[in-house]
Amino acid sequence: MLLRHKTALVAALIAGCQLAAADSAEVRISNLSFSAGTVWAYVPLDVDWVAPSASTQSALLNPGLADQSVGWHGRALNSSVMDSLDSAQAQITAKTPNTDMNGVTASAMVDVSGGQAGWAFAKIFDGQILVAAGGTVTVSFMLDSLHASGHQAQANASIELCSTDFTTDTCDAANYVEAFVDATSPAYSGPSMLTASWTNPSATENTWAKMRIGLTASADSVSVSAVPEPASMALWLAGLAGVGLGARCRSRHGNRND
Repeated sequence: MLLRHKTALVAALIAGCQLAAADSAEVRISNLSFSAGTVWAYVPLDVDWVAPSASTQSALLNPGLADQSVGWHGRALNSSVMDSLDSAQAQITAKTPNTDMNGVTASAMVDVSGGQAGWAFAKIFDGQILVAAGGTVTVSFMLDSLHASGHQAQANASIELCSTDFTTDTCDAANYVEAFVDATSPAYSGPSMLTASWTNPSATENTWAKMRIGLTASADSVSVSAVPEPASMALWLAGLAGVGLGARCRSRHGNRND
């Protein structure tokens, strides 16, 4: 009988520790640089014929909380949600005079425990740019922090560039480049600089290119028995769809620069 009581007590303590353990993910970048070298590249800004190019999104699962900010690249954006000690935040900090992406810093972070889950996206740029014939554009930034702790926590930073048709806005897989790093353990020990370059394949025509620069953080401490409310589940699935889209894109193109 005493042995059974001890076994039950140990199991309860283990379960309690697992429930209370915090899962967290964070990615921070700074000194973003966008360069077209010796040629020109046009980046639409403050126009009414394309959608704004930047956004931040954050959410917690249970209860369902969400926040979003949308604007143009080079501008300050912030979204955050908090429930007790749980939080999710995405932030883009502009560099004066807020006219381009150079000098931008950004972050995405999630900290959850006790059956909570959350995600945060910082889309520094998601849109199209026009690159001069034969021109090369280069995007780079410093990785100031990249870590994830917890069995279902992840954090990543990515740069994607590809040829596109302005109307359909789809990537040409034959001319696609990506720089991508992720963390699924507490420490990232790779390069502190992430860089990707893309060259217009045409020597005679200016070409539209799709460009994405983004950060993602997510963490899930939800227990197996937890059943979130329907609205919360829909919110969480929307967040997972955003994470999965990037994963499918990387899998499809098979071009990683870790």
